[in-house]
Amino acid sequence: MPTLIISEDGTNTTCIIDWHRPATIQCDSYHSHCAVFQEAAVPTTQLDTQLPLPTKSEAHNSRPKLPHRRHHRPYPPFPIAILIEVALTSIGTGYDLANAIFSPDGRNFQVEYAIKAVENGGTTVGIRCKDGVVLAVEKIVSSKLLKPGANKRIGTVDRHVGVAFSGMIPDGRHFISRARDEAVSWRDMYKSPIPTNLLASRMGSYLQAYTCHSYVRPFGITAIVAGFDPEHELPVDGEVGSGPSCGAGGKVADKKHGGPFLYMIEPSGLYWGYYGAATGKGRQAAKAELEKLDLAAGTLSLEQAVKEAARIIHKSHGEENAKDYEIEMTWISGLNGPTKGRHVEVPEALREEALRLAKEAEDEEED
Repeated sequence: MPTLIISEDGTNTTCIIDWHRPATIQCDSYHSHCAVFQEAAVPTTQLDTQLPLPTKSEAHNSRPKLPHRRHHRPYPPFPIAILIEVALTSIGTGYDLANAIFSPDGRNFQVEYAIKAVENGGTTVGIRCKDGVVLAVEKIVSSKLLKPGANKRIGTVDRHVGVAFSGMIPDGRHFISRARDEAVSWRDMYKSPIPTNLLASRMGSYLQAYTCHSYVRPFGITAIVAGFDPEHELPVDGEVGSGPSCGAGGKVADKKHGGPFLYMIEPSGLYWGYYGAATGKGRQAAKAELEKLDLAAGTLSLEQAVKEAARIIHKSHGEENAKDYEIEMTWISGLNGPTKGRHVEVPEALREEALRLAKEAEDEEED
């Protein structure tokens, strides 16, 4: 009589039937058991267990009957050998083959795999301070032949908005290109710069659409969107005449409008507003350092934020990572600040000073 051997390797359960042709094993993950031809059952947690199986004739007679279909091939009468891996739903087997499938416990494994791709990228940090926003990215130097300062990870979407990302570089570049299209579309329609929160909303919806169809895959990036919305009325593109005395409307005279904004958009399309955000390989260490700054109090200046961003990137890089790296940094301020309301790169002198202070702070901690 043939024998069923149950063994477990890691998280998978392997069933071997020593017959002549493939047979059918019905598995029920909810009750944690497998039924073989409705004749024998064994718990999947039981290891190195041998069970007697039905004879060939008994197995042939007890097989479940399928509905008749044209061109249906009947079960072979003489099984030979079969290797069936009964994987648990917690590791995604069977539920990660397409993007539009949920597992029984409500998970989308393709989105979770995209988050893993983000975790393999360099650390990205965004800091919102009282007079602007700073973006910083850790760029690993994988080859000595790479040109310093090239291969940008931060892009300008509009004059007042910038985007940094961690994860797959081609996906990030496409994300920035799409964000620029959204900014241009807004200007064509409304003749004014797109608000940062609406850009984050549109791009979040764009990423979410890539989680709903089986013929596409999610974006392998997490993006940080930083902007400084105008605090005052600006001339409208192509404006003719003075317009109404009340301006564009929707703004209260004694209330502050605009200012710095920071959003982080995940591969699922979920986005939140932050005072400080971090993503990438060193995100945990970076978040711990950001929480110490008390950014919600609004006391940190733009120059201080540049130095803090460099220190956080340097610390999250870690001693265990022996590869060289570069820091790419940009900032945005109001009309009265150093950038005059534009998203530009941090001056090289300030960036080098911030990196030097970060290394000195690390040496002092070691002493």
